[in-house]
Amino acid sequence: MITKEVIQAYVSGEKKGFDTIYESYAPGMFAICMRYTRCKDDAQDVLQEAFIKVYNKRDSFDIERPIGAWIKTIVIRTALNYIKENYKFELKENEFYFDQTMVEETDSNHQDLKSKLLEVLNKLPDGYRTVFNLYTIDNLTHKEIANYLGVSEGTSKSQYAKAKKMIKGLLQPETIAS
Repeated sequence: MITKEVIQAYVSGEKKGFDTIYESYAPGMFAICMRYTRCKDDAQDVLQEAFIKVYNKRDSFDIERPIGAWIKTIVIRTALNYIKENYKFELKENEFYFDQTMVEETDSNHQDLKSKLLEVLNKLPDGYRTVFNLYTIDNLTHKEIANYLGVSEGTSKSQYAKAKKMIKGLLQPETIAS
């Protein structure tokens, strides 16, 4: 349980306070990292880098604000920077670019819904997946997404629409059953 005392200990630089916060938030933040990256290793790298920032920026945290939201913001920004630096991050304007994408076979009988969603998201191109995550899951506006990614608001909207279309195609019964 994260109490004000734990947060105060963390802000003052006590290792035990930071460790308690890490143990409480790391699993949920790892799930966010997995949504933005392609594999567990990349997600672990993002998580580690994000929590280094959480520790180093502890003196800028406002104790009156929710710490979870603050950590989540750092994790998302760290993930976006990681994607830009390590992935071939492209926002595609041609909607037919991915029409020929081959869909890997899935055994839908042995996967839970969360695994299926992550699998579908990982099949999206980096630009589509990133915009979809930011808009749908992290509740950012297209204007905020445009600012984060350095693109126009229209590009964000277009990428989101194309991501939805591709997800719909990936979720078609004949695609899942194949």
